Amino acid sequence: MDKQIQGWCCRRLRYLLPVLKKWIDANVEIAAAWINSKDAPWCNNERSSLSVFAGSVWRAGGFSFEEYSDEKRSVLRKLWRLSKPYQGRVDFYFNFRGKEFIAEIKQVWSGYTVSRANPCLRLDKALKSACRDIRKSLPYGQHRLAFLFAMPYFQKRAKDSVSERVQMWIKAIRGLDYDALAWIFPSDTRHLSDGEYYYPGVALVIKEVKR
Repeated sequence: MDKQIQGWCCRRLRYLLPVLKKWIDANVEIAAAWINSKDAPWCNNERSSLSVFAGSVWRAGGFSFEEYSDEKRSVLRKLWRLSKPYQGRVDFYFNFRGKEFIAEIKQVWSGYTVSRANPCLRLDKALKSACRDIRKSLPYGQHRLAFLFAMPYFQKRAKDSVSERVQMWIKAIRGLDYDALAWIFPSDTRHLSDGEYYYPGVALVIKEVKR
C-alpha cells in the first residue's frame, strides 16, 4: 500500500498549526470511512471542503461560523478609494486561541498529468482573487485570510506514477506566495477515480491580507 503523503509549512500564522493538523487528521478519517463509496470531501464543492476545515477548528478547541451577512466596501481603483459600505456575504469566520479570523474561500482543480506543466499559474490567480474579495470586508480587528483548496488530478495512464506526481505537484505549489500551507493525500485515496481521472487528495493554501 502507498504511504500517506502529508505535511505543512507555516511561513507565518504558526498559531494555526494545531488546526491544520486536525484538518489533515479529519481528511484521513473521512477517506477511510468512505473507502467503499469512491468519494472524498475534496471531490465535492467549495462548501464541502470548507466544512472539513470548520470541523477541524472545533476539534482544535476553537469555534467557527459559515456564510453570514456583513458590511463590505469595494476598492474604487481609478480613484484609489473605498466605496460606501454595502451588505455582502462573508464565507467564513472562526475564533482560535483568542484570535479572530474572517476568510474568503476558493476551490480549484489542478491537472498535473504532464509534469512539465506549472500548476502555480492557475492557483496563484485564484488565491489573488480570494485576497481581493477578503479586502472588501471590514476587519474590525480580525485577521483577514484568503483560503484556496487545491486538488490535483491525474489521467488514468499515470496510474503507476501517481505518488511521484503528487510529490512533484507539492514541490511546485510550495512556490506560491502563502503564509500557511498544508496537504494530505491519504493512502486510501491514492487511486480514487471517477473512471477517467485520479483524485488523490487536497492542499490548503492560506494567505493573510493586511491592507
